[in-house]
Amino acid sequence: MKPLTLLFSPANRTLWIAGAASFFASALANAPASLGAAIATRNAPLLEISGAKGTIWRGQIKDVVYNRILIGDVAWRLDPLGLLTGRLVADATSEGGALNAKGRVSISPTTIEIRNATALFNLSAIRQYTFFGARYQGSARLAAKSLALSKTGCRAEGASVSTDALDTLAKQWSGAALPLAGDVGCDGGKLNLTLAGKGEDGAVRIEVSVAPDLAYTMTFMAEPRRDEVSRTLRLFGFEGDGDRLSWRAVGQLKGLSS
Repeated sequence: MKPLTLLFSPANRTLWIAGAASFFASALANAPASLGAAIATRNAPLLEISGAKGTIWRGQIKDVVYNRILIGDVAWRLDPLGLLTGRLVADATSEGGALNAKGRVSISPTTIEIRNATALFNLSAIRQYTFFGARYQGSARLAAKSLALSKTGCRAEGASVSTDALDTLAKQWSGAALPLAGDVGCDGGKLNLTLAGKGEDGAVRIEVSVAPDLAYTMTFMAEPRRDEVSRTLRLFGFEGDGDRLSWRAVGQLKGLSS
């Protein structure tokens, strides 16, 4: 009986806690992926998932739709070392829909972080909104060495964005494309994104700032060199003198935390 008494002694309490934690972590990780899909859709009303296969440890959810946008098939593989730090860490990919992406995702109770990530989003998949009266077109690209978002702020390293969203519209006006590119950074706890481009008929700069509570501001600045372009922009609400016009919007992002 003595060996059994020693096994259950207070001195081995840490060992028992670690063993229990490992057991429950293993049981959760090997639960079916459909369980995770059910939990996700229950907590996010705008999210739809047609099916799932594999386990929470390594699985895939099919035909993911968010806010009526087909994201695609999302697959992941958990890193067991992340569980030891109280985080869910996974190498994830998305393909077959509007989003083609890959990277390492880390989720804790307060922070979501992506590392070594690349993403290409098909803007034409956005059908319920318009951009200055026109449907979204083209694509947007994101590359980030590290990008972390939390309820108190953000952190960015080596993050950049680019898009050809204005190419079709610019070609209608001048016959030339107008690609935009810029950086993603954090300042004062806010996520800041800048896109800028210049062509023969002028320059465009877009600045977006998003606070931790999802309040946002967006400023669109244009320097058209043709009078007809300037007149068209004023019809959309742009203001300013000469060839320097601007348009600003403020609001609250919705649906991301619902």
